[in-house]
Amino acid sequence: MEHLLAIVDQRHADSPAFRSAVQWSRILGARLSVFLPADLTSPEGLTLGSGLLASVEHTAELDAEHWLEDFLARESASIGRHAVASRHWVQAVCHEVERMGADMIFISRESAPNSAAWKKLLRQLPAPTCIVRDTTTPQSILAAVSAIPEDAVHQVLNDTVLNYAVRLRDLWQVELKVASALPSAMEIAPMMGETYAVSYVQEEMETSLREALRLLLEKHGLKDDILCLRMGVVEAVLAQELETVHANWVIMGTVGRRALTAFFSGNSAEQVERHVPANLLLLRPQDFSEL
Repeated sequence: MEHLLAIVDQRHADSPAFRSAVQWSRILGARLSVFLPADLTSPEGLTLGSGLLASVEHTAELDAEHWLEDFLARESASIGRHAVASRHWVQAVCHEVERMGADMIFISRESAPNSAAWKKLLRQLPAPTCIVRDTTTPQSILAAVSAIPEDAVHQVLNDTVLNYAVRLRDLWQVELKVASALPSAMEIAPMMGETYAVSYVQEEMETSLREALRLLLEKHGLKDDILCLRMGVVEAVLAQELETVHANWVIMGTVGRRALTAFFSGNSAEQVERHVPANLLLLRPQDFSEL
């Protein structure tokens, strides 16, 4: 990774995302830039004419640039900076990440103007994204992989997560654990009526999945004694395992489900981000060869 980008906003004078990005840039030897997207969402029911809107945008952008200049004044390192005023916060972030060719972005939930914009960004990740809750560097890493990859994309995601996890483990010299959520046999075969049959299938399924995950870990040079396989939903399994291993960074993949697909199938990344109290690195399938 050669270029990191921290997303900040004017409501928070001391951004944990920025502080975390500074720490990562130092250990990686990567270039660091800061982007301030000033939100121009008009109050509900208020429509501005084109002339007035242009004036408001210009004023907001100047104000954002001045704020960013003051924000970085105390930093001794050379840090790139850019501010822009936009009514479309998510598009502004995605465009800037692509324009600058950032290899990883650092951001906090509080940087988003509202919950709708935050959810939309999680479904349109423009690059590997560190969602920062605090400024602690990785002390123990928990990587989440899918026990039953739904398709080739999810298989790639498993490899992507472990690829990053191993390299970041070596980079920070910390412990790595791998967790996976195991579905119940009743969820897979709800029509099975006899309890003993369900129990038998459950045992067989767990044995099969554990072996598949063992082979996945072996592929990445990892031993299966770092694997935790629990029954339950992803966010609950990760929360339980976090308490056990005291990890403060979680690495997981996301395919960024949208619209009806997200409504019916859910989006694990969104659930984990809401319920797991740790810093979170989200990866996409296309990130597999970018580290």
